[in-house]
Amino acid sequence: MLAVMDQEFRCRRKLLSDSQMNDILAIIYSMPGAIGVNAALNIGYKLAGKKGSVCALAGVLIPPVAIILFITAFVEMLKNSPLTEYAFISIRAAVTVFIVNTVGNMMRRTFRCWKDIVIGLFAFLAVEFIDLPAIYVVAACGLLGMLMYRGSEQ
Repeated sequence: MLAVMDQEFRCRRKLLSDSQMNDILAIIYSMPGAIGVNAALNIGYKLAGKKGSVCALAGVLIPPVAIILFITAFVEMLKNSPLTEYAFISIRAAVTVFIVNTVGNMMRRTFRCWKDIVIGLFAFLAVEFIDLPAIYVVAACGLLGMLMYRGSEQ
């Protein structure tokens, strides 16, 4: 959903700049709750105030609820169908492509120089291979960034 929102609001319609979209992504990832709902509320508010938030929230919630209601009406019929299994395989593939696309776009906008890559690599290695708690890694990366960028123009 975030990849679609990014493509639609930043790239296609040019309603949000790169920095505005990055700010919104930072906010929605730090808020509790569903990311799609958080994104809809923040982007809707940024574009049209409170009315925009309400409309965006309705646009994000109504279609999945309607689809779930439709599917539950036919769940017994669909449960053992090979077409259902094929549909879920296709959905997984599509979601994977969206996630990879979003990560690539975020990396292009986030990593502006070699220092950014060093900090990102440090964070990844610390969380993935050393099993450090993420809160400590975030704090350490903040300190590392302050040390590395002290006196620079970035």
